[in-house]
Amino acid sequence: MVVHAGRQASLDAAARAARHLAHRDVEVVVVDDPETAAPDDGVLGPEVEHRAADRFADGLDAAISLGGDGTFLRAAHLCRDAEVPVLGVNLGRLGFLAEIEIDGLEAALDALVDGRFSVETRSTLLVELRPAGGGSVVRGWALNEVSIEKTVRQRLVVMDVRLDGSFFARIPADALILATPTGSTAYALSAGGPIVSPHIEATLVVPVAPHSLFDRTIVAAPDQIVEVEIAAGQPPAIVSCDGREPVEAAPGSVVRVRGGGQPVRLARVDPLDLATVVRRKFGLR
Repeated sequence: MVVHAGRQASLDAAARAARHLAHRDVEVVVVDDPETAAPDDGVLGPEVEHRAADRFADGLDAAISLGGDGTFLRAAHLCRDAEVPVLGVNLGRLGFLAEIEIDGLEAALDALVDGRFSVETRSTLLVELRPAGGGSVVRGWALNEVSIEKTVRQRLVVMDVRLDGSFFARIPADALILATPTGSTAYALSAGGPIVSPHIEATLVVPVAPHSLFDRTIVAAPDQIVEVEIAAGQPPAIVSCDGREPVEAAPGSVVRVRGGGQPVRLARVDPLDLATVVRRKFGLR
């Protein structure tokens, strides 16, 4: 389990899940992780093992996130390389990634234990930050989005965008988001980007509050390389993947993004189609 321990509702749900799984003779571990404010020893019961993040996924059959989409993203980053499927229990607000609502917790756990679930793969973005002057390349990946943001409130960040090596535009904006279809309903949506089916392979390039007549989202093919250079003569920008571990990018640095990264595996107990999810989350009629 990956638990948002900063919320009492998440702790209560995790304790409830641990008790139910113990009755089903399932071994339960919880990640000890400062990013999710790990539960104190004993809060989830004496039989729950606390495990460090770097070995959390070892030997797991499945993982359960209990929180919002941020908690799910943390679970995804812990489990992707080990190909462990993640089931999301939504205790946040919108919760596009987390499938299960709290009133269906026990039924979902039973389905997971009994093998009555499917595995859905979600594409990821491969990310490289190439520092100005040729320093060490910083590599990462994102399930939702890569964000490039300004660091000075009263200034914009000016970025030169290239597609497959061809110059596209200079974009002055508060930020630029490079999102997967999965991430289209997250940060990209709040910036005015489109809702894209997760079954489509694409990379969305979404400017945030651009100071330009061009303010549209670019939809690139997954194998296209999107390069964003931080223009000279300005403060550094901040680059982060799924809102985690921000890295400073000085002027002249280049962020290089393309699709085709190792996918994240989602455990789906009762999959909903995109139209139903969007309708429910936004209260559409």
